[in-house]
Amino acid sequence: MSTHPIDWSKVPHTDLVSDSEDDAEVAEAKAGEKQRREEEVKAERQRQMEAQKVEEVRRAEEAQRVEEEHQAEMRVIDEAWVQMEQEQQEEMQAQAWAITVTQGSGTPGSSTAVAVPIPRVCERCTLLLKEPKGCMVREKGKARACLLCQKVCKACVWPLGLVEATVVTGSGMEGSRRPALRHMVKWRTAMTMNTSPRGGEKHKKARTTTEEGEDDENTEEVFRVPRVMAEEQCNMLGMLTQALAQVAERMAAAEARDEERLTMEREMMEIQRAHLAMARRAADCEEERLELERVQLSIAQHRMEDLWKMGTLMRSPFVYSSKGKERAVEMEAEEGRRGGQQR
Repeated sequence: MSTHPIDWSKVPHTDLVSDSEDDAEVAEAKAGEKQRREEEVKAERQRQMEAQKVEEVRRAEEAQRVEEEHQAEMRVIDEAWVQMEQEQQEEMQAQAWAITVTQGSGTPGSSTAVAVPIPRVCERCTLLLKEPKGCMVREKGKARACLLCQKVCKACVWPLGLVEATVVTGSGMEGSRRPALRHMVKWRTAMTMNTSPRGGEKHKKARTTTEEGEDDENTEEVFRVPRVMAEEQCNMLGMLTQALAQVAERMAAAEARDEERLTMEREMMEIQRAHLAMARRAADCEEERLELERVQLSIAQHRMEDLWKMGTLMRSPFVYSSKGKERAVEMEAEEGRRGGQQR
């Protein structure tokens, strides 16, 4: 057999099974190589599982980060809504209170009358102003608003001249979740000219007459909204619209970033698939090379065995005796040819 050592790492896995013809050294070498390959396969599987776990953790963290960003944006939107509602409510309270103080008694300044607070409060003060200070509801009569709220309603004049408007009273729902009663109210506004007793100085005074139909105990008082309050509400709505537009733009930008990130992840997955395919092709090429080397090694071993057999056969006594007989026959034939020539 050949005296060259065998590289067991290049031997196929199917040839590592020991049989009865192998000696102890060859069987031990085959078993060691087989165990080493099994350990390599286990280590490779462990590495793949660890890489898969790391990828899953990364994806979970990315999903959690996206969810946290979405929740943060929603919290910002909710806080903006709450803040705008609070500011609008505070402005409405301040404007209503200022109108009440300055125009409550018809004369601004220190002569403004303030009602004495009693336990009964106006429903409008409770719902809108949220501060029933100096609020007093008349015990008798059809009025359901306090004195200050009535003065605010009288002082609020829309610059529409003589108009007739249909107004729906109340907030639409009572405390018992029943629709409030509705009635038609006609507001008539007239401008009168008054002359001051001190001279020819003239000033305009708004006079409002109210024509009501039949009242009911469950009927709520009608309150008109001042122009300033309506403008403030329009401004707040405009600001809210701008804020919503900005939030929509931010959400669109976030969606665009998510789309770009998903596209990049898809490209990375395609690149990883290409790398895996190249690695598989490289492994196949390496396996083919090992198979070719194994075939060449087998051919070389067979050749060495043939040469060894030929050398052993040439050194055998049978070969030497055959060669001696051939030489004797050749010498006799040569002597016979020489004798024939001499004759």
